[in-house]
Amino acid sequence: MAKRKVTPARGTRHADANAALPATFEATVAELRSIVDDLETKDADLEAAVGQYERGVTLQKHAEAQLQAARLRVEELLPDGSTALTDDEEEDEDA
Repeated sequence: MAKRKVTPARGTRHADANAALPATFEATVAELRSIVDDLETKDADLEAAVGQYERGVTLQKHAEAQLQAARLRVEELLPDGSTALTDDEEEDEDA
């Protein structure tokens, strides 16, 4: 079986898991998608791929925190003890 030559990915943008985190949820998701695309389509050495994976895990945790912060902000706007209306409840109120 022939050995596959593995070279470092050119232009790898996500190798540093400790780089600054994106300010917006949309930017976080965009960077995550870029990492996934890079890992699926580029031949990178093992160390570069692991670095990208680490950055992806960091971004995934950051995205979850951003979503949780948004959820808490919305919950603060709701009356005490209430929850957001579901589609069924909205239809009942329209009748």
